[in-house]
Amino acid sequence: MNIFWSILIIIGSLLILGIVTFLFFVWAISKGFKKKFGPEWLPAELKITFEYINVSHEDKKTIRYSLSEHETIEIFEQICSLNTNDTYDFIHSSPSSIWIKIDDETFEYRHIKSNKLKAVFSNKNRELIYHK
Repeated sequence: MNIFWSILIIIGSLLILGIVTFLFFVWAISKGFKKKFGPEWLPAELKITFEYINVSHEDKKTIRYSLSEHETIEIFEQICSLNTNDTYDFIHSSPSSIWIKIDDETFEYRHIKSNKLKAVFSNKNRELIYHK
């Protein structure tokens, strides 16, 4: 009877270890896919819409988008409308990230709790820089 319980404990431990290992590999692969196949999720994360194909420079820490004049104007209007509407949303839903106006031409997208910079939009330079 003791051997039976020992075998059950060993099999159960191996099963749990296998499940944890499988979940870790799935998580690692999915994170790798996100980095490899591009940031299709980026416009939704930044709460704006833009053409994410025009990557002018990418490295391990940043993705730099060169924008057309039309896209720059659209993004500028979207960010301005988000900032005017966020006062009500901020009080009731407390978003985790928000666009902050630095000057008339520049906006930063930051996480509120950690104050981590996620993106910079420059109207003057017509570019969007996303920090990974």
